[in-house]
Amino acid sequence: MPGVEDWTTNPLGIVQSIYDKYGSATEKVKEYFQSRTESETARHWVLSLNDTPLHCLPANSLVRYRCMVQDMFDPEFYMGEYEVSDVNTKANLMKSGKYKDIAECAKHQEINADSDNNITMERQTLYCVPIPGETEWVKADYSDKAGKKGLPSSSITSHRPKRGLEEEESVAESESCMEEGEGTNRMEDNKRPRTAGREGSLPNADPDLNFPLPGEKGMPCLVKVYEDMDSFSVNDTVEFIGVLSVDPSLAHFHEENRTDGTISSVDGYEEPMEERNAHAPPPSLVPRLHAIIHHKLRHNNPHLPAEKEKVESDVSSMRTEISLLRRQILSALEQVMLGDSLAAEYFLCHLISSVYGRVDVMPLGKFSLNLTHCPSTEEYGQLVHTFIQALVTKSHFLPLSIENMNKLRLCPEKDYTANRLKSGVLQLSADTSLVIDETRLQPGQLEAVGVKNITALGNLISWQKVEYDFRFHRQDFLSNVSVLILSEAKSILPSDCMLPLNPACKIENLQRHFSQLDVILTPEFLSHVRRYLTICKLMEYTIDDTMQKAIQDDFVEMRKTDHKSMTVEDFHTLLNLVRLLSLSALETSPTQGTWEKAKNMELERKRRLVTDNRSQEMQ
Repeated sequence: MPGVEDWTTNPLGIVQSIYDKYGSATEKVKEYFQSRTESETARHWVLSLNDTPLHCLPANSLVRYRCMVQDMFDPEFYMGEYEVSDVNTKANLMKSGKYKDIAECAKHQEINADSDNNITMERQTLYCVPIPGETEWVKADYSDKAGKKGLPSSSITSHRPKRGLEEEESVAESESCMEEGEGTNRMEDNKRPRTAGREGSLPNADPDLNFPLPGEKGMPCLVKVYEDMDSFSVNDTVEFIGVLSVDPSLAHFHEENRTDGTISSVDGYEEPMEERNAHAPPPSLVPRLHAIIHHKLRHNNPHLPAEKEKVESDVSSMRTEISLLRRQILSALEQVMLGDSLAAEYFLCHLISSVYGRVDVMPLGKFSLNLTHCPSTEEYGQLVHTFIQALVTKSHFLPLSIENMNKLRLCPEKDYTANRLKSGVLQLSADTSLVIDETRLQPGQLEAVGVKNITALGNLISWQKVEYDFRFHRQDFLSNVSVLILSEAKSILPSDCMLPLNPACKIENLQRHFSQLDVILTPEFLSHVRRYLTICKLMEYTIDDTMQKAIQDDFVEMRKTDHKSMTVEDFHTLLNLVRLLSLSALETSPTQGTWEKAKNMELERKRRLVTDNRSQEMQ
């Protein structure tokens, strides 16, 4: 029975032994590694590509990777099974080519590239990036849970003959194994920094790794998938477990003496240099991961288990203290809302909002919030975002300035020269919190790009979709992003709920005011809040027949009294508010008390809007 060191450091040996016993059976390989990584403790034996420096990860070892699918390349063909011959005995045997980029054999063997027994297979390549906007506490907690970080290791394994699996058809003759001296020289050459060589020079020293958000750090990865290839979509968040491949020969560099920007012709097609560099970047920058197991992530909160059943047990334990916890959370939110208790309630509803379904094109569950009368200072928006970062798992701060709107690329675009999807700021995974600071907006001229970006933000807020530009056509991709808009007056952007802030007192020093939160935001309290916010988003919600009839009857009465004060849109907002208030109390269905509370909150909010409109008319 292989020990931990066997299946984590030599997974390809396990794969070959399963192949020798069962033939090409991907399910058997998957079952074996799933049985080894069922428990959370066992999964932590597998080093994480997110938390471990690449030079500390042994080549061809088993690793984990938590990421978002940023782009999907065309499927590639590889040598799934290939024949090797013993140089001494002339005996032939078959080897598995799955989960690796290089066809390998022992020192005394050679690959029969022309054998009729060789089988070409297909796999899907995904370009994946660390989850955009993932907050620092999430990364730190995952890193702490990962435990050991591995030991420095050369990416070069023992000398061996090898062949790029994607290039099987271009090889006319079989390769013989390297001599020991040649292998040693190859190893020494690869240990030295590579600046230039016969294949050309390295790409730009500061390459575009295609992260959606500016300033993001982390390790992108080319993930190669062998099953369920059609189940992945752009923007999916996934944890992969698979074999790490970092062989330097995987990088393809353009020839220095080429002036036309193309690579040599294959079947009449000249591959552009940009496409070659984008699809085969240096493994030191973009390693390859051959996925054996994948788990699509319902959330990325390290404080909660991934399994739905275990999350439900956390809900039961949290319900015993929900009244106290909710009061403490509202107290902190009231401080952020400058002493406004009504705004704190709406802010809490916004934080737990998430799209749970769609009726035709209408997303259900979203609750974008526009807070007006915000202090006209740059620091308030940043302080609010810093506070949100301490609570949620994914967030991004977007100052709505003329310069940003005219220069930023918000919607992804297809680059046909490099044959890749160039990411944009709005390429975000589900349940990301986006804070838009409109107090930064100054008089100026929006250019064509700026108008396009404002339209994109409006579509995201209203329809929870982002239009990707494929040049010859545009395609909508569904989103699930919580948008908070901070503005002095009514925003130029749409929202589900607009609320004028009503500070309890004038705040002279915002930094000092927010520093008072340090007393409330203890590590223990933060841990509870972080679990609570994620649980609220994951909970199911229903309305029983009795409560549904009571709400319908009440709606009819309100329409009779004053039909102008209760439109269909108002009723939809009210139903959404009732749902969020119920979930904030960890209740899966509304009560009469929750319904009354929602009506009172909406009455007070509308009174503020009327007062605000009158004051503006008087001015």
